[in-house]
Amino acid sequence: MPRMLARAAVWAALLAIVALPAASAYAVPRLAPAFTARLLDGKTLSLADLKGTPVILLFWAPWCPTCNGEAPGWERAYQRWQGKGVEIVGFGLLDSKPAVEAFVQRYHLTFPNGYDDNGRIAQSYGFTVQPFWAVISKDGTLLRAEYGPSSEQALEATIETLAHR
Repeated sequence: MPRMLARAAVWAALLAIVALPAASAYAVPRLAPAFTARLLDGKTLSLADLKGTPVILLFWAPWCPTCNGEAPGWERAYQRWQGKGVEIVGFGLLDSKPAVEAFVQRYHLTFPNGYDDNGRIAQSYGFTVQPFWAVISKDGTLLRAEYGPSSEQALEATIETLAHR
């Protein structure tokens, strides 16, 4: 029995070491990386344009099952919070621009979305796997960058926290 417990402890430690980097790209808050991107509607958006407003950046791929499952919740959260002091901006990547546009149309996403064709923006935030989100405070501090949101409720809780920060 002690040998089984020791073996289980080793596996748990290894799992924690492997999972930790994927769970959170940045444990210490830092200045959010600047970006300028063309949105799918043809407008240009930069992080500087959002100065003074908390922001959640969502990085997603059209073929990602989790992204497809969560997209309706992203839109519902956006609709509830639109104009209430927190911005949501999405970036499709890891596929073609037409596939990204089709995803936005399929889920009727009305929050700003862009196409991160070379993954440059996502990589600057520590992108590991999609969906990936970056949470930025109104002063431009990157508070969190990690895989997620894991649910509509998690996204809502993060928005609520940002709105009252």
